Amino acid sequence: MSNFPNTERKLQNRVVSYRAALKKEKATFGCINDGGGRRYMLFYLYFVMDDLKKSRAYFRWYKKEFPNDVGEPTQKLCHAFSLHRMKKEAEAKHSLAELMLSNLYIIPHLLGHKLQEHDMWHASSYDSMDYIEYIPEEVIGSITLEEIQWMKTLYGSFEFRRMQERYIEIYHKLQTAKGVEQRTTLLNESYALLTDTDCENNND
Repeated sequence: MSNFPNTERKLQNRVVSYRAALKKEKATFGCINDGGGRRYMLFYLYFVMDDLKKSRAYFRWYKKEFPNDVGEPTQKLCHAFSLHRMKKEAEAKHSLAELMLSNLYIIPHLLGHKLQEHDMWHASSYDSMDYIEYIPEEVIGSITLEEIQWMKTLYGSFEFRRMQERYIEIYHKLQTAKGVEQRTTLLNESYALLTDTDCENNND
């Protein structure tokens, strides 16, 4: 996000502006398309503000308004750490796993690992290695050392390593997979990876 707010007042004003724009779109058209991605940026803003009460209320609203939204990586990063701050550990773990699979490079980058692009199909710019350059510095700067350690522990766990390895295998195969049936089978397996863990996604 360009021109990320750098004071508490500017953060609050940006939140008010984005919430008003989404509300106006709903009132005008009966639904929210949000081509500008404000719904995702609000995750960034609430995380940097560290306002858990308002974050919790916004998460409920977002889940109600966008029940089938696939989301985007920085949103998932902010969501995971916010849920961890709320002590909602099962939900935080699930969101961190979603982050890991939405972009395989973000967590290693935050942990200071040397990055190397995976030999696999990248479906969009969201899951490319270049995406990390667009994460606001203010978001990264709001992550605490305790949160880094929590992320490191889960990322290094057998469960997360197995999930990531299978995901890479699937998307490597998608580079050469031909035919709708074969690609659909592989994609369905990739979507099911999160449900094969003990993570639960109840963000109430």
